[in-house]
Amino acid sequence: MSGGHILIVDDDTANIRALASVLEDRHEVRFATSGRRALELASADPPELVLLDVMMPGLDGYAVCRLLKTDPATADVPVIFITSLSSPEEEAFGLETGAVDYVTKPFSPAIVRARVATHLSLRRANRSLKDENEHLEALVRERTRKLAQAQREKMAALRQMVAGVAHEINTPIGVALGSASHLGDRVAAMTERLAANQLRRAELERFLASAGELAALLSGTVARAGEIVRCFKGVAADHGGLRQSIALKPFLEQVTESLRPQWEPPGHRMTVDCPADLRMVSNPAILSAVLEQLVRNALEHAFPAGRHGLVTVGAAASGPETVLLSVADDGAGIAEGSAGRILEPFFTTRRGTGSVGLGLNIVDNLASDRLGGSFTIASRTGGGTLATLHLPARTPPDL
Repeated sequence: MSGGHILIVDDDTANIRALASVLEDRHEVRFATSGRRALELASADPPELVLLDVMMPGLDGYAVCRLLKTDPATADVPVIFITSLSSPEEEAFGLETGAVDYVTKPFSPAIVRARVATHLSLRRANRSLKDENEHLEALVRERTRKLAQAQREKMAALRQMVAGVAHEINTPIGVALGSASHLGDRVAAMTERLAANQLRRAELERFLASAGELAALLSGTVARAGEIVRCFKGVAADHGGLRQSIALKPFLEQVTESLRPQWEPPGHRMTVDCPADLRMVSNPAILSAVLEQLVRNALEHAFPAGRHGLVTVGAAASGPETVLLSVADDGAGIAEGSAGRILEPFFTTRRGTGSVGLGLNIVDNLASDRLGGSFTIASRTGGGTLATLHLPARTPPDL
């Protein structure tokens, strides 16, 4: 153990010299010949341990010990009484005042060295434990702060999501209500004319044509509201399933084949680019949902009407612990000005065609919250878009 900073307090200089000769070869030793001077030295530069005589003029050792223990700067400094008072009652009283040990004169040098070494070790261990506790408390406070911040951000995101859903659903519902009300008024008017025997064939034909248009509008707007609800459910869906070892090439081939009714009729092509032996441990239901959404997004946004394209679903190892899954197309790429917002909920460049703008947001959430990875999407050099999932080769079991 390295030497300590020790303060010897005794009104007898012979006792100070005797103690110093025992300790100064291993420790830094200072001394005081009065209780008042001892308190001044300890307050200015707290020692690691105090060797304190009891019987001194003015402030005796007991009073000095009490005052040391009331000062926050010296409260944790161990005090060892070294005194000629040897009765059990005196020793008990000294310990009650706050001392950690009691050595009687004439003292044994070996005993003094051993007691000093023991209490220095204990003090340093206690200080180390106190520092570690303070460090842990600081970590807990910081963790609590971050959790509170994350909770605030989640609530803000939830409020934004709810507001977006309300706005998106209100539009088709408003159209549907207006259409239904208009259709009801027309039906009432036609019923009155029919009852009055005033309905002409041309009026009936116009009414039927108008009713057909309103019915189509109603059907479309209700379908859009249903699609919004379906996407919103996808944000919080559990998707179920357990982690499994997945052979990725046949898995990706199965995903692309299940989507054939969506990519084959328009004339698009799909390929799988994956090593035959590549595997990962993950939740196949979530992986399938994510990949299907990325393929649908490519088919919906990459190719203008009448243009045929290629979509490639790929997988590759990225080191021993990471797998990259990708969906690439050779289409139009991401529109200028949209890259920074493309993952926002309800952001879409195709709202007029019924796009809700939740698909990529769902993918981003599932990639981080349920698969333990991350998601990026960007235009490819040379044209098209590349969506990439950076995933652990083994999804953590607690996700």
